[in-house]
Amino acid sequence: MKRIVMCNQAADLDSIVCCTALAVSLDATPFIPIPRKELHLRREAEWLLDQCGIMPSYLAFPGELEISDADSIILVDHNALSPEYKALAPKVTEVIDHHKDECRLAAAKTIVSTGSCATLVGNRLLNTSSKLSPAMARLLLGAILIDTRCLAQRHPTTELDRQVAAQLAEISGCDIKALYNQLWNLKSDLSVFTPAELLRKDYKEIASGGVKVGFCAIYGALEGISGDLASEAENFRRSHQLDHLVLMSAYYKEDVLYKELALVPDCSWNKKAINCLNDKKSGLEPKCIIGGMQVYTQKNTDYSRKQILPFIKEMLV
Repeated sequence: MKRIVMCNQAADLDSIVCCTALAVSLDATPFIPIPRKELHLRREAEWLLDQCGIMPSYLAFPGELEISDADSIILVDHNALSPEYKALAPKVTEVIDHHKDECRLAAAKTIVSTGSCATLVGNRLLNTSSKLSPAMARLLLGAILIDTRCLAQRHPTTELDRQVAAQLAEISGCDIKALYNQLWNLKSDLSVFTPAELLRKDYKEIASGGVKVGFCAIYGALEGISGDLASEAENFRRSHQLDHLVLMSAYYKEDVLYKELALVPDCSWNKKAINCLNDKKSGLEPKCIIGGMQVYTQKNTDYSRKQILPFIKEMLV
């Protein structure tokens, strides 16, 4: 049987790790739904895969296999197929995810609110594999640490995240803080990317009510990005045929977490979106203007794209 494990459209560290680790355990093919040439934008994922002995050639990307020929598809780190993969719905046999349950698929579901989807995959492998290798334990641990900000003592970290991370750390022999620091430094170093690359690095989109909205996650202060970010954001919006584009940034300054949000283009819809998000206690306040693009400080730093995206989707219905 041809079995495929498929991660989400953002293909961030958590998603790639879950896809890879589960595929290894099932002798399946890990499918990453981004162009292979864009893997290099995810430097922390490339580094961790290499450290764990996973060659890029092990991963499959669009155009490299006929995913429609699969007998079985397992979704990890998402529970609803993006528009270009809707036709695969009958082939989806299982879903493992930690986002809001929007699943309408006739599949076995493990959808639990945890800080990291790697916690759910790790928990499954710890309970079903006769022996989890140190390499796979390290791979999963790295994703959990990044998604939970090194097991921070508040949302989104759960007790299950901590329990699974502790077991994985013991198996892998990793120093938790050292592994987190290495991954975070790679993830948050924006100096090696152009604005256009940063927008592609961690991207998701939704469509509802005839409106298409994209979400770019950027790990650094928007003011600190060299180049014309506002112009590149507008180019990105047009090239992806989006009605609206949401930029979300997160960064640390003296160990304090800061978050920002910006909307493109400048239009009346933005006020509606900001009011909606503030009704959900996002705490958005005007901060500065970059190239004509209004940037907001997000006071509620517990909210990530995981929370903001569903809020916007609800607004579109």
